Amino acid sequence: MKKALLIIFLTGFTSLLNAQAIKFGFFEMNGVLKSKMTLDEIKSSGIPIDSIIPVPEIMDMSEADSLVYIGGTYYEYYASTNICDLSVIRLDNRITKVVLGDMTFTKETTIDDAKAYFPEDCASTRPISIYKDPTSYTVCGIPFADSKGNLVDATLLLFFSEGKLKRIDF
Repeated sequence: MKKALLIIFLTGFTSLLNAQAIKFGFFEMNGVLKSKMTLDEIKSSGIPIDSIIPVPEIMDMSEADSLVYIGGTYYEYYASTNICDLSVIRLDNRITKVVLGDMTFTKETTIDDAKAYFPEDCASTRPISIYKDPTSYTVCGIPFADSKGNLVDATLLLFFSEGKLKRIDF
């Protein structure tokens, strides 16, 4: 049993070492929105906010005060700091382009495009469902790394439906 657990641990550790990681540097949506902004910066970005709602009960683990929606994309807003942290991106008619480093994602991005960017992490996608969302998704996850290349406790999830990128979760 100990040998089996050691083999499983080493296999997982080896695959983690071989995986690509995204260095979270340059990030932009629609040419102006960043992953972390003040509410005032979002309001003055030229991209209208659709709604600001209290955090729903289903998200009771969140420490945010409210959610700031632009289309299906939302930021978690923290009133004490006036900071909005990007949580979910929905590629729709409001958010059409996401640039992350040298990668560009649109609603035309395919699973094969993701595999070209991340051949190991997106080599196999798996089905996933999202609570109260009837869409059938497949997903691949890419770990984040800090500026020194060390993995951090965060993953970028790419959600595809009918072969096209529909959603990105942090």
